[in-house]
Amino acid sequence: MDDNGSHKDLMELSRKLSHEFTRPELLEESLKHASYVNEAGTADMKDNERLEFLGDAVLGLAVSDLLMNAFEGAREGQLSKWRASVVNEKVLSELARELDLGAYLLLGKGEELSGGREKPSILADTLEALLGAVYLDGGFGEAKQIVEKLVIHHIEDLAES
Repeated sequence: MDDNGSHKDLMELSRKLSHEFTRPELLEESLKHASYVNEAGTADMKDNERLEFLGDAVLGLAVSDLLMNAFEGAREGQLSKWRASVVNEKVLSELARELDLGAYLLLGKGEELSGGREKPSILADTLEALLGAVYLDGGFGEAKQIVEKLVIHHIEDLAES
């Protein structure tokens, strides 16, 4: 699936996540930006926006659960602030960079030329889409394990502050 020259091996990404997809088409879909799908012009091809929508909810629930368990005495207001400090574009784009998600993305020519692989919004959205794909493929428990692995150092930092 090397449609634009820099799409890396998806098995490598699966290994980074410690999740082997039983439905690899979900992984592929999670990496297809709308600009790529619009240019491809294939009626049955899906972009990652629906998975992003789902992944946003999965991420919020997983981080909320992790925070509830890590800070049993914390009040709702504090938990909400902490969740917002973890689930935001800046942190998510950093996590996406750690996974090198930009290298796996399929982008349209215009988005490619404008540096789309490095845009924080695209990287954050792609991470959410990837989590949505993991959720559909392996369930919430699997998605939560990946979220925990990705954000644990952020949660530990909250405990120290």
